[in-house]
Amino acid sequence: MELRDYLNVIRARKWVIIQAVVIVTITALAVSFLQSPVYEGQAKVLISGTDAGSAILGTAISDLTSQPERGLQTQVQLMQLRPLAENTIRTLGLRESPDALLGRITVSAVGQTNIVTVTAKAGDARLAQMIANTMAEEFVAWSKEYKRESIKAAADEVQSRLDQAKAEVLDLGKKISAQGKSDDLAAELAIATGSYTTLAGQLEELRIQEQLETGSGRVVSPAVITEDPVEPSPMRNGALGLAVGLVFGLGMAFLYEYLDNTIKSSEEAEKVFGAPVLGLIPAEKFEKDERRRLTLVSHPGTPAAEAYRVLRNSLDFINFEHNIKTLLVTSAAPAEGKSTVAANLAAGLAQAGKKVVLLSCDFRRPTTQQFFQVNTMIGLSDVLTGANSLKSALQRSAELQNLLILTSGKLPPNPSELLGSEKMHALIKELEEWADWVIIDTPPLLAVADGAAVARWVDGVLLVTKAGESTRDAGKKAAEMLGQIGARVIGAVVWGLESSAAGGGYGYHYGKGYKGYYYYADYYNAVPADGRSTKHGRSTHTTPSAQTQQQVYLPPTSPGRKFAETVGKVLAGVLAALVVIVIIVLVVYFLDQAMGWGVVQAVFGRL
Repeated sequence: MELRDYLNVIRARKWVIIQAVVIVTITALAVSFLQSPVYEGQAKVLISGTDAGSAILGTAISDLTSQPERGLQTQVQLMQLRPLAENTIRTLGLRESPDALLGRITVSAVGQTNIVTVTAKAGDARLAQMIANTMAEEFVAWSKEYKRESIKAAADEVQSRLDQAKAEVLDLGKKISAQGKSDDLAAELAIATGSYTTLAGQLEELRIQEQLETGSGRVVSPAVITEDPVEPSPMRNGALGLAVGLVFGLGMAFLYEYLDNTIKSSEEAEKVFGAPVLGLIPAEKFEKDERRRLTLVSHPGTPAAEAYRVLRNSLDFINFEHNIKTLLVTSAAPAEGKSTVAANLAAGLAQAGKKVVLLSCDFRRPTTQQFFQVNTMIGLSDVLTGANSLKSALQRSAELQNLLILTSGKLPPNPSELLGSEKMHALIKELEEWADWVIIDTPPLLAVADGAAVARWVDGVLLVTKAGESTRDAGKKAAEMLGQIGARVIGAVVWGLESSAAGGGYGYHYGKGYKGYYYYADYYNAVPADGRSTKHGRSTHTTPSAQTQQQVYLPPTSPGRKFAETVGKVLAGVLAALVVIVIIVLVVYFLDQAMGWGVVQAVFGRL
């Protein structure tokens, strides 16, 4: 898919995306307004990593400066110990479990510093402040006690060494008293006395340090009461809801497009039927009690009428060798517009001066009488069974003198066998002798076998598909069925396109492929059925040709339609812009998380 295809999917499925955006955003805002306020308290603790007891002894058991990140993260984990939460609960008299309390507390390091932030959330501002401060103080007290135990252990070790040094000094004193003073004993006594003095000094320092020890942390910024709640944040939640809704809506739109098995473009129709698309017929707005319409006669200046003229001219281009006289018009499934296309195509050929016979082979649901003022009492079934002659069954159209109509007549007991018989073949040959074109309307191919039965007697088949409703599977089965009986599919017609303005004029599109005919409208009037148009009050004769068949002057669209089309374009543009914005935001977010810039935290913190 190209970029244009993605944009066409967004435009075609814009209401799915809009609904997802609106629903998710409104839900996020509703939850925000219904959610109870949550307040936040923040206390900051400065971490110092040197162990005083080991430092006095001249060793470095633990020092943050050796591996600062690891040491700091160790302190962060220590600040979330369960005993600290239990002490906080007892101190404040809270009625919740330690795990629940820890779930409302967040401990994090601030950048590349030795400062740790203790953040507590609660439904009351004062309670949030008290929890944050108590947790920080409990950690300071715990680390103080831990450090003192370290110092006390060092003092005990020094005391043990001091006792040994003292005992050694006493032993040397006794030896000197008993043996007399000698140089060796004097040297040993001096060394023992020096060791005793050093250990005594270290012990004194440890005793003093034990009393002065403040622990690994110090509260440098206690939490204060904040009047503004941190949750809910309608602006932040609304923005997140908008982004999530847009992503969800886009996902649903492309999922629908992937699961949609209908024929939505002329390229798809050509691929399914293995034949070129000869016409794109726009959807028409019918009157209150009107189901079908002979558009070329009743509404000759409409875009649909001009589309039928384009189909007629395209059929002439295909039949440049004049080897097609009998044309079967059918579809894969019911309600795809094949009878409407057949009637209007026959009328269009008759308007062009051709001798045309419209033959209805739809015994089950005949619709010819809905397009023409004809009698349905006598028809094709009566001719094939021999009840009436062909001449007596043919009826001339009241609207078009060059058009003869043979209705289906009464429903026979064996319609498929009757249509596939040699009598049907002979009847078609007889009609060919008089007519330039024999247009045959049959039931849908996949509904009954009638269409396939008569398809063997015609020169070509024109398949009709309804845009956005006919499925590719049904179209492929219909094309395969015709191929199995040797029928020649000369082209396809896409019927029921939605209209949209383009470039200030008129156009038709459907699905993800934008294919259409444009009708430029200004101060010109519509072209009437006889090919005459008026310009500035003067009448001129115009005959549509192959080069000008896709242009006809039409009256401008109504203000309501123009407004709806403008809104659709604006919504499609807004959705495309939002897609770009969401992509940029996601890229910035992941880069911010990877690089540690803190941009997202700063922006949403302000919101």
